Amino acid sequence: MYISREMEFSLSAERLRKLADRLSMARLAAFAGGLVLFGVLLSFSVFAAIVTLSVALVLFAWLVIKYETTEKSRKRYLHLAEINRLELLCLEGDFSGFKTGEEYFERDHPYSYDLDIFGKASLFQYICRTNSRPASDRLAEYLKQPAAKEEILLRQEAVAELQPLTDWRQEMMTLGYLNTGAGNDPSPLMQWLGSDDLFRKTVREKIITGCLSLTAVTVIIAVIAGMPAAILAPVLGVNFVFYFTRFRKISKLQEQVSRSSDLLKAYSEIIRLIENRSFSSPLLQKLKSALRNEIPASGRIRQLSKLVGRLDWRLNMLISAPLNLLFFADIHFCLALEKWKRRHARQIPGWFASMAEFEALASMANVAFNNPGWVYPQVTEDYFIFRAEEMGHPLIPAGRRVSNGFNSEGEGKAIIVTGSNMSGKSTFLRTCGVNAVLAFAGAPVCARAFTISLARLHTSMRISDSLEENISSFYAELRRLRAIIAGAESDPKVFLLLDEILRGTNSDDRYTGSVALIKQLTGYGSVAIVATHDLRLAGLEPELPQSIENYHFDVKVNDEELFFDYRLNPGICSSFNASLLMKKMGIKV
Repeated sequence: MYISREMEFSLSAERLRKLADRLSMARLAAFAGGLVLFGVLLSFSVFAAIVTLSVALVLFAWLVIKYETTEKSRKRYLHLAEINRLELLCLEGDFSGFKTGEEYFERDHPYSYDLDIFGKASLFQYICRTNSRPASDRLAEYLKQPAAKEEILLRQEAVAELQPLTDWRQEMMTLGYLNTGAGNDPSPLMQWLGSDDLFRKTVREKIITGCLSLTAVTVIIAVIAGMPAAILAPVLGVNFVFYFTRFRKISKLQEQVSRSSDLLKAYSEIIRLIENRSFSSPLLQKLKSALRNEIPASGRIRQLSKLVGRLDWRLNMLISAPLNLLFFADIHFCLALEKWKRRHARQIPGWFASMAEFEALASMANVAFNNPGWVYPQVTEDYFIFRAEEMGHPLIPAGRRVSNGFNSEGEGKAIIVTGSNMSGKSTFLRTCGVNAVLAFAGAPVCARAFTISLARLHTSMRISDSLEENISSFYAELRRLRAIIAGAESDPKVFLLLDEILRGTNSDDRYTGSVALIKQLTGYGSVAIVATHDLRLAGLEPELPQSIENYHFDVKVNDEELFFDYRLNPGICSSFNASLLMKKMGIKV
């Protein structure tokens, strides 16, 4: 589908490029031809020359407008073609063309660092199709914090409704692309909306500027009628002094809203797209209802965009100087901006929040559309259930992905996963974790069937030292485990993913500490999946038959070649490959 859409949009863009080239030549011919005919006809008839020039200028203006409209449509089709090209690459496993979400990276987050939720080649980059900063923030919140069960169900229904709306979703993406300010951070604008007015005596300002403008226009008319031009000097001097006394306030206001015009224009068009469509799911209806008013939210935001854009005219002195000396345009724009703020400032956060939610849900709907074999999970508040059929890692392309079934129920359990190096233990932990994150966000998961308890997710997998904090990797892991223990003590309903516990110490201390940690966590009633090379941990099952479940990943050796099937099997691993790998690296074992 994406191939045909890319070709279709590329062909449309090419047709419009050719049309734009013809329009460009036509407007040049209209302008030049009008001047030439004016010169030729001027010696015969002034009236005919003026009429001809006027017609040529009108035609030129129409061609300019037509050219700009054509160019805008061409860029729209180019962006649509680019969107479909990137989606095609995404299906092949390359989603590097989308936002990485590196700004949301938190090393100390309970799970996002270990599970590659943010950054290059992350879950966020795989999912994110947002353009506005509020929408990216909202999607990041989805992935960083599990939602309540009711909210998850509402999101699932909303995502399912948006899933087949490919044209609508891609139009939303294109609107962001077409406006260069769409990716800007709206926080300066939001700060202005919450600030006090700079022009508080509005009526007085209007009366004074009106009187001064009327005086200036009257004097100019008098000069045109024959009065000495010198009388303009004191009038313009008074106007300049009055404007200068307000200059600091004008500059401060412009600094607060400057460069927000394109951003607001993009937000307005995205919101208008939402307003013009009907929805059936309760969440989408609720979000759309927040945009309703006597005048649509998109129109109000568009109005603000125009006011901000007009204030930016002051940066062009050729336009700004006469407008302000005669009519105090900057002051009037500032008064209009603050009037708009007084009327609508309280509504803006709600409007932006609704838009952001729509974009975030549309991003998850895009994932659902790209992966029709994925399933919307069942999320239960009963602790603890994890049932999955054909579960795979979402970021591994379907052609290389190996899926596994996994089932564990009951609280106070440790699922011990043993296996040789590179057999798939860590990938399995991340597969469980990433699918849990998707489930808790309200998105479909990479599985044929999936049921999971709504629990706090916590991991200890990727531990590194910190030169900045002057701590070793072992101490960093101890701090991580301390946070896990504290969380389990306060609320045992956690889902833990632990990879090679206490890897930074000797084998005896490591085993002793690991056993103690497993017994402590299962004693609280918590559930953990523990990946390890240490078979002694798997040997805890006879001692704790109700608390330990053993699974493993196997490796096969044929003529000193290793073969991994990445299949999860019950029981304890009996084959390892470290010696063979060391031999291949030249170490005499």
